[in-house]
Amino acid sequence: MTDPPTEVGATVANDLFDKYVLPKVALAVILTASLVGTWVTGRLADQTAVVVTLAKWSYLVSLGVLTGGLVWKHLFVRPQDLGTDASEYCAEMYSRFDSVATVAVVVLASSGPFVLAKYASSLGTSLLVVTLGVLSSLWVGTTVVTVRRSTSVDEQFRSQSGLLTMALALAVVVVTALAEVSLRGFDPMAAAVRVLHLLAFAAWIGGAVWNIFVAVPTGQRHPTTDVVQAAGEQLERFRWAVRFIIPTLFLTGLYQAVDAFGVSVGNYLGNPVGLAVLAKIGCIGLLVVIFKLCPMWRACSPIDGVCELEDLGNGRPSGGSAEGEADD
Repeated sequence: MTDPPTEVGATVANDLFDKYVLPKVALAVILTASLVGTWVTGRLADQTAVVVTLAKWSYLVSLGVLTGGLVWKHLFVRPQDLGTDASEYCAEMYSRFDSVATVAVVVLASSGPFVLAKYASSLGTSLLVVTLGVLSSLWVGTTVVTVRRSTSVDEQFRSQSGLLTMALALAVVVVTALAEVSLRGFDPMAAAVRVLHLLAFAAWIGGAVWNIFVAVPTGQRHPTTDVVQAAGEQLERFRWAVRFIIPTLFLTGLYQAVDAFGVSVGNYLGNPVGLAVLAKIGCIGLLVVIFKLCPMWRACSPIDGVCELEDLGNGRPSGGSAEGEADD
C-alpha cells in the first residue's frame, strides 16, 4: 500500500527545506574556498600542475579534519559530559571519530609524501622540510595508535597520548604553513599570517566535519535531556570559536591578497588568480551569512533542543527523552 499523496508531499517538502542543510552548505563552501586558495598559492609559487594542487588540497583538508577533530575531542568535550547520561553519547562520538580519522589518515598518508617531496624539490633537505617530515611521521604514528586502541571514553579523554597527538597535529599545521611561505621566500610577517590562516582553517573544517558526521548522527540515536544539553554546549563552544575563526580567515586572507596583488582592483580583475582571490573572499562572506542564519533559523542541529539550550534550564536532569519531556 502506497503512502497518501499528502504524506508523500510533506516528506518531499521536509527534505527540500531541511533547515540543517545550512551547516552542510557551509562545509561545501569551506572545501571550495580551500581548493581555490590552494590553487592560488600554487600559482604564486610556480606549482601549477593540477595533480600538485589536488594532492596539496587533499593533504590540507585531511590535516584540518584530524586537527579540528582532536580539538573538539579534547577541548569542546568537557569532563562533566562524561559523568552524566551523556557519557554513552561521548563514547559513541569517539568511536565515530575514529572511523573519520581512519579515512583522513589514509588520505594524509597518500598525499603527504607527495607534498613533502614537492617542498624538498623547492627548498632542498632544509631543517624545515626535515622537521615537517619527522613531525608528520610521529603524528601519523600516534594517531594510528590512538585510533586503533580500544579503551574507555574516560581513558581516552585528555589522555597523555591524546593530548600529544593533538599537540603534534597543531605543530604539523604550523610547520606546513612555514613551508608554504618559504616557497616564495621566507618573510616573518607573512609566515605569522599564514600560520594563523591555516590554524583557523583546520579548526573550522575539523569542527564542521565533527558536527555533521560525528555529533549529529550520534545525538539522534540518544535523544535524552543530558545528551541534548551536552551536544548543545559542545556545539556552542564550537560556534564561539567560529566567532574568532571567521575574522581571522578574512583578515589573514586579505593580508595575503594585498601582499601578492596590492590594493588596486584592476590587479584582481585582470587575471584568473586575482579573480580566484575575490571568489575566495566571497566564500568567506557567504560563510558569515550562514553562520548568522543557523541560530536564527534553529538550523544549528537537527537534534531537538540543541539550538534551544535556554529552554532546558541550567540543570542536567538525567534519564528521559528530551522529546518526551518537551511534550509534557
